Amino acid sequence: MRGVNVKRGVESTLERVFNNTGRKIDKLQVSWTGSTAGVRTKRVGTAIDAFVVFPGIDETTEIPTSVFNDLIGYALHELGHVWFTDEDTWNLARDNHGDFVGSLINGLEDPRIERRVIDSGYAPNSRALFEALVNSVLNKDGYVQPDDLKNVPFLLAIEGRRLNGYSLVFDSVTDASPWAADLRWALSQAHGARNTREITAVAIELNKRLQQQQQQQQQQQQKQQQKQQQAGDQDGDGEQGKQGNQQGKQGKQPGKQPGKQQGKQSGDQQSDQQPNGKPVRPGKGKSDSPREVEPRSFIEQRLAPHQLKCDQSLRPRPNVGKPIIDKIDFE
Repeated sequence: MRGVNVKRGVESTLERVFNNTGRKIDKLQVSWTGSTAGVRTKRVGTAIDAFVVFPGIDETTEIPTSVFNDLIGYALHELGHVWFTDEDTWNLARDNHGDFVGSLINGLEDPRIERRVIDSGYAPNSRALFEALVNSVLNKDGYVQPDDLKNVPFLLAIEGRRLNGYSLVFDSVTDASPWAADLRWALSQAHGARNTREITAVAIELNKRLQQQQQQQQQQQQKQQQKQQQAGDQDGDGEQGKQGNQQGKQGKQPGKQPGKQQGKQSGDQQSDQQPNGKPVRPGKGKSDSPREVEPRSFIEQRLAPHQLKCDQSLRPRPNVGKPIIDKIDFE
């Protein structure tokens, strides 16, 4: 699709959704002049104005249909927060309990508001769009490791959508997590939550459980280290010498190459597919920064190849909107 048609398509789709809501939002605007993606809201009493912002794109470039669908899915997701998320409750919990609790709320709230959007009927095709968007994110960056604590919010956001019935490109990693029982509890509670306040309570409790498990693991590690130190102190140089001699003899035995044999066994176990036929595409491992729960950066990256160079260095191009036809009377 040409960039100009993408703009018009996104705007017209959101306008239809806006009308389907019975104007639950008083004012909805779409802007293509930003350097980022997001939704800004302005609340005055019960009135809500929403401004959907996308990075500027070249109107003459060819943009894949998948990107067009992801843009609409992202906009509907963010509008779902406007419709169904209590920001004050969320912000208060983050202020009182820290940023990680705020991220846990995000991970649990995202599937809930998407389910509300689907059930609302505001956008009849929203389920397919949400499913395509989350799979696009997973296809690009892979999944997270099940024991990566800082990425638990991202894991919750994915597994919560699985409970919504989405068909995802990765199998669940919840059971492989050291916090599997608590994560399953949180996902189950969040799936039945009716509002942001209930989601917040689940996130706060989950954070407590995770902290308790961390403390227990640290205590166990300390005990193991103490036992190892005591065992090392009891072992004399003579015993260590015997072990060294035995290891040396084993190393000289012909035909035994445990390292190569182990590598061969590991290689034999690898496969291009999981038992259910889905491709084996592990995540990129643990990183210093947590994965972003909201797909904001993903949308920015998707549009980056389609930005006009002059937009980045000079000024944004005008928005594409509906033409205004003036009547001129010739006398």
